Amino acid sequence: MATSQSRQFTYQLPPETRELDASTTAENLSEVYTKWAETYDSYTTDSKYTAPQRCALKLKEFLPDKDARILDAGAGTGLCGAVLKEFGYSNLDALDITSAMLEIAMKKGVYKNYIIGHMGGGHTLTIPTDTYDAVICAGVFTRGHVHSDGLDELLRIVKPGGILSFTVRQDCADDPAYGFASKIKEFSSNGAWKLLSRTTEDYHAPTANYGSCVADVYTFQVA
Repeated sequence: MATSQSRQFTYQLPPETRELDASTTAENLSEVYTKWAETYDSYTTDSKYTAPQRCALKLKEFLPDKDARILDAGAGTGLCGAVLKEFGYSNLDALDITSAMLEIAMKKGVYKNYIIGHMGGGHTLTIPTDTYDAVICAGVFTRGHVHSDGLDELLRIVKPGGILSFTVRQDCADDPAYGFASKIKEFSSNGAWKLLSRTTEDYHAPTANYGSCVADVYTFQVA
């Protein structure tokens, strides 16, 4: 199986996230994205940010029910939601750390509910246990963002038998400061979830100005 390090990391971090690292707090992250919200979609186009499409394709592969209740965790400006709507899914909620990003997402008209919250770092979402048939989480488990303890919350809110699909960017996938390798192994070993798919995909496709990077795209069925 390919690993997240199968291609050299040449991605040039944008100024907005260049100073983020494993010690970045939820408050710091919220400030960054509040300031970035208005121009974020332009950046994702320029940098060929493909993670939402890649992750949504994997969810589609394992979730045939188009009426399934889905949470887009770390929805930002609604990039994943827009793709899922194109695929025929209509029962979508959005979760993000900042209202500024969700206000942009609202303009896309793809979500039913908008939730402000942070997963991991000692934070508990206001979402009840076993709420969603599926959760998609693209672009969240990355350098300076959410650590592996965010997976605990996502696992909690997915119904038994439900689907969890997420990306882990290559520059933090094996970094013990984030804990993804050990957390994924733990949940697999204790039967909390069953691996359906793991692929290495473009996260940012190659561009002259931004370079490129890949991510592992995981899809699990929750026990």
